[in-house]
Amino acid sequence: MICKITHSDVTDFIQCYIEVFQTLYNILPEDYVTKQIKNASAPDFHQKVRNLLDDSNNILLISHNNETVTGMAWGNVRDGDAWLSFMGVKKPFRGKGLGRLLLNRFIDESMVKGANKISLDTDPSLVPAITLYKSEGFTRDGTVVNPYGLELILFSKNLT
Repeated sequence: MICKITHSDVTDFIQCYIEVFQTLYNILPEDYVTKQIKNASAPDFHQKVRNLLDDSNNILLISHNNETVTGMAWGNVRDGDAWLSFMGVKKPFRGKGLGRLLLNRFIDESMVKGANKISLDTDPSLVPAITLYKSEGFTRDGTVVNPYGLELILFSKNLT
């Protein structure tokens, strides 16, 4: 099941984010993964997520199986453009279609908020994610270097 998070879900949302990043050590640069986990583990990250929840432009989603959070996605919509900041599924739950469900719910929520286009970036080594994005109609728009110096592939999809 996919749903919007509430303030009571913040800890589980963050724990899922951390667990997803822990599986990326052999894929992404170690210092980048470590920094993401460290930032998410800091007490002020809880407040950051709460602040994101309080801004109606943001979309924060979780997938869950009974009481277990299995995946998450977050992003925002501004001036008709949606940006998917992060999406991930915990390792034991991958390959079951949860990423597709999260992505499609994010797209639906973006459209409700008036988005005409959705964009995201991803590391070239995340082949399953790239396959998912392409299968959902995203097209490659080039590359971008993130603030950590990683060259990422930029994808977008028109929603109109």
